[in-house]
Amino acid sequence: MKRSQTPVVIGLSVLSISLGFLFADGGKGGEKERCEYHNKASKLDVDIAFYDQLGHTITDSTGIYYYIWDWSAIYENKVYPEKYWGAFPLYLIDYPVGITVNVTNKKLGKTAKLHIRTEAYELHTDGSNGISMTPPQDIYIEVGKGETKTIDASFTPVWNPDAEGGLDRFLVKVSHLNEGGGPGNEDPALIMIKEGIFCPPHLLVEP
Repeated sequence: MKRSQTPVVIGLSVLSISLGFLFADGGKGGEKERCEYHNKASKLDVDIAFYDQLGHTITDSTGIYYYIWDWSAIYENKVYPEKYWGAFPLYLIDYPVGITVNVTNKKLGKTAKLHIRTEAYELHTDGSNGISMTPPQDIYIEVGKGETKTIDASFTPVWNPDAEGGLDRFLVKVSHLNEGGGPGNEDPALIMIKEGIFCPPHLLVEP
């Protein structure tokens, strides 16, 4: 049967999900390296905030429900793990998705020189990444002890015929500036990753 396209929407969660910390040895080294990177991450605070939504999205054990302005719910039969159930702000394709990233230096030295990379991908039900929603953004900042820097990470999603319905993820990767590495140690400078959830890039329904 021919499929028709409804307005394409994107929604972003007001909550963020911590992915934990990645270590210089990729998680395979000794406890000394693990503790060092855990301690560095605990000295930073990264907060993802979303704004200017045009509706809301609800996910639960029965699927996904999209509420655009005052329209009735649009249902999609797609169920994610419970960690991704909740209510999320909703946006339209070709409209700006408002995102700010607040980075606070709690105790990471007098001045923290950091590389912030933001990425966005489709989120498959097995937790893996799908297609990219926007090219990565790289920002370099210096944050004094006790100071908070706010980064504008907004982007405007565009139509992609290869995209699927469902949730997507927004990632913030925080690294030191010394990014050298090698085999088995690809991200030696990575301190932490923070995740926020948004949805969906495409929603197709039968006419």
